[in-house]
Amino acid sequence: MIVGWCTVLAIILWGLVIDRGIVASLNQRCDQPFRDGTDFLLSGILPALAIAGGAATVLGAFHGLRWEIVLPIVAVSMIWRWRDLVAVLYDLGSLFRKIAAETRSGNPVPVLAALTCTVLCYVWSVMALFPSGIADVWVFHIPLANSIIEHSGFVSPQIDHPFYGNIPLFFNLLFALVMMVSGHWTGAAIMNVAIFFGFLFLLSSCASRWRACGFFLVAALMLSIPFFRGSVGEPMTDLARSCFSVAAVLFLWRYLETRRPAELFHCALVLGGAVGGKYTELQMVCLIGLALMPMLLKGRVSLPLFLSCLCAFLAVAGYWYAKNLIVLGNPIYPFMFGHPGLTDAWMADYMLELGRAFDPANRHFVTNLATLQGWRDFLHILYSWFLAGKPNAFVALALILAGLAVAFRRIAFLAAITAAMFVIWYTVMFNHIRWATPAYLLFFSTGFIGASLVRERLDQWLDRQVLPRMAPITKIASSPACMIASPVILGVLAGGLWLSQWYRVGGSDMDPGKAKDLDVVLGMISVDKYMESHREAYFMYRYIAEHDLRTVFQPFDTANTLLSTAYNDGRDGGWQLPRYVLPRPGSDIDAFIRDNHIGYFILPPDAGSAFLAERIGEDKIMLANSVIAHMMPRASLILTDRFGWKLYRFDADRAS
Repeated sequence: MIVGWCTVLAIILWGLVIDRGIVASLNQRCDQPFRDGTDFLLSGILPALAIAGGAATVLGAFHGLRWEIVLPIVAVSMIWRWRDLVAVLYDLGSLFRKIAAETRSGNPVPVLAALTCTVLCYVWSVMALFPSGIADVWVFHIPLANSIIEHSGFVSPQIDHPFYGNIPLFFNLLFALVMMVSGHWTGAAIMNVAIFFGFLFLLSSCASRWRACGFFLVAALMLSIPFFRGSVGEPMTDLARSCFSVAAVLFLWRYLETRRPAELFHCALVLGGAVGGKYTELQMVCLIGLALMPMLLKGRVSLPLFLSCLCAFLAVAGYWYAKNLIVLGNPIYPFMFGHPGLTDAWMADYMLELGRAFDPANRHFVTNLATLQGWRDFLHILYSWFLAGKPNAFVALALILAGLAVAFRRIAFLAAITAAMFVIWYTVMFNHIRWATPAYLLFFSTGFIGASLVRERLDQWLDRQVLPRMAPITKIASSPACMIASPVILGVLAGGLWLSQWYRVGGSDMDPGKAKDLDVVLGMISVDKYMESHREAYFMYRYIAEHDLRTVFQPFDTANTLLSTAYNDGRDGGWQLPRYVLPRPGSDIDAFIRDNHIGYFILPPDAGSAFLAERIGEDKIMLANSVIAHMMPRASLILTDRFGWKLYRFDADRAS
């Protein structure tokens, strides 16, 4: 874990050094090229990762992602830009000095914000140790990153699937950069944590003053619901590409506010990262293009700046689309322009899946907004999925409305894009709520911008009325006694939290089933014990590996072999039969069992559910059930886990 974080920080540092020189060059005609060093550090993390990803893309295109090539390039570039390296390190030191100075002057907010970041970083690092239960992680994302490492770059297809082996892979490339060093899938999770932190820092830096307070507001708005919080440590690309996509909108807003050319350049960089990560973010290119069109037509964006932004965008995102155009004849393969390697039937099924709700219970909603019923359903979905039971969402909505009231022209652009993204999601991508992640993320971001604008309007009143009344408290907080007492109080509170949790779960005799994530973070229970009690199939698959059971028939888990490997520290003992290995209709089931050496089988509690039948296929479920029914009379139950999964031993020689 420590190696992974050191790698991520090194990648960000290199990107910041390169970015600082670019920013200074673009902003050289501005009165204030940098708002300040702190703003550059806070807002520069995502552009730094985009620059690093763009450079890695160039190397990967020529199979140059090898340490004997990467390290010399990094060393030479750091020596070449040594002045920028010194400036970035000076800015970092200045940030710590400011935090210390504010603390001595009686303002504890900056140091509390830094402490909160450290605690969140530790918590998400521990949570990243939990192997993901999402099949896509093990079917696509981690294999794609490993393939990039194995080939020192890119091949076509990247994995053995014509579609998923040819999609844009910008974020899988970032995963691979960390996994090259850490050698473990947790490196991908750490990169996602860094991306989310980079977004939080960018958003908090958009406040004109009180950025530390802004960070707490950002955290309160976004981290109080599991929609974002639960996805941070997952080695998935959805939250990462959403952060880049929304960051592009925020950088455009910053450009409209400051007219600093580097803000528009950063917009192009992170937009390239988003588009280089998923086709869906092409929608953001259209929305940002429409927002910029009036300025382009009126000549308010110079031609050199426009060309610089276009080059930055293409340098990060262009490879994936150019490669598909050259190799497959379709830049957005397999959509619109043809799908070589995929049958028409496969594409028809895939498009049907994309165009309808994932859950059959949601398929009655009308997504055609040309009808009155469509609008009713749309507003119902917005309320029930994104607002109901989420007080922070109502706070964000109130802040957006307040921002529109006090500074309509400055925030209307953000509110309009937020509304447009929700409409696009509902009418085009109403397959799953996760496709709405960029829209929901921008919704909360717009709420924070609204709060910042309201605070700006109240600045004079705050400076005259509130701050003077806080002077006595500030004086007390800055006293030596308080400076000494504060860490002692924090230590006592931390110890009290640990003890209260210890007694809550029963001390050394704690029931693992009652444990929570916090208990793992506090070191009261191991990751393995927690996972056994809280993750379906984890205990079962660990048991199979520990006892070397062969061969297990498990046709009801779409990622059974992949999860079995992931849950056993990457070991693949061939314990389970791949779930797609089934007998042909009408064939001899005894011969199928004998040929595949089946000695065990698993029956989950939802084996007969309609949802599972749709995901796997009714015909395959029928074949699987026929095999289970054939073995059941000669089977004995040997294990049942707390989720109702049952493991049976099959005795072929026992009379039925």
